[in-house]
Amino acid sequence: MSAIMGPFFIVVMCVINFAISVWNANSVGKIWTESKYMGGGIRVLATCGYIMAVAGFTMVYSIIIIAIIAATNGFGYLEPQSSAVLVQFISDLSYILIAFAVIPTGIIITINSLVTFWKNKNLKTGAIGAWNTFATVSNVVNATRAMPSAFGRIMDTVKNNRNSGVVVLAIVIVALCVLGGYFTASAIVKRADKKYDLFQSVAPGYAAAGGGGGGAYAATGGYMGYPQGSPQGGQGQSYPQGSQGQGYQQGSPQSGAYDQQGNPASKKSMAEREAELRNRGG
Repeated sequence: MSAIMGPFFIVVMCVINFAISVWNANSVGKIWTESKYMGGGIRVLATCGYIMAVAGFTMVYSIIIIAIIAATNGFGYLEPQSSAVLVQFISDLSYILIAFAVIPTGIIITINSLVTFWKNKNLKTGAIGAWNTFATVSNVVNATRAMPSAFGRIMDTVKNNRNSGVVVLAIVIVALCVLGGYFTASAIVKRADKKYDLFQSVAPGYAAAGGGGGGAYAATGGYMGYPQGSPQGGQGQSYPQGSQGQGYQQGSPQSGAYDQQGNPASKKSMAEREAELRNRGG
């Protein structure tokens, strides 16, 4: 029974983490261009979400490759011992890279959620802040325990001249997994960025504020730490197994930008959008 549940659990976790990473990348894409224009905290959180998405995809791809190597005994070309070394090296190296990506961004997101709770003291923001704190502390504690042994195994493998070919192969595989994660996240972010226009949804608040980005965000609730899928539509965190992220949902438009005649148009530049909104605001 355990022999069946083990692989089943791994598959389920891969599906969950892949879905979370897709959601995170899509959510970041909805505010990506706008965050460049606004800068400040929203840009920091958008970048953190981007990194989390890349890390999530990288983890899934690494697990898939490890499973294939273990099942095929090193793609059918390696001895069992070399195959085991390759699997362990990929596992350790990918874990260290993902931890270095997830922990700093997780701390930033946690601080944001705690600040949000301090400014808006209610059950929801308190629960989010508590969960983010728990997850970040858990990630830090686990990394503190696991990283020394992972580093030690990597160094032992590198020092062994007989493993030089395996080490090179493992580094190439991990690099491909990272690139795969980056390109997957980037494709989703670009697609969402092209489809959604945040300023379209916050135009009334933006115009009332005289075209100021901060005024628009104040009018729509800011980049508070609401969980993904909340009706508030703010950025939030959802990071089982070290996969954190933030996202917009209902606060973002559903059909992209339109020109002055009401026809669908490609996403307008920030300068064009600002001028248009200022004109509307008088």
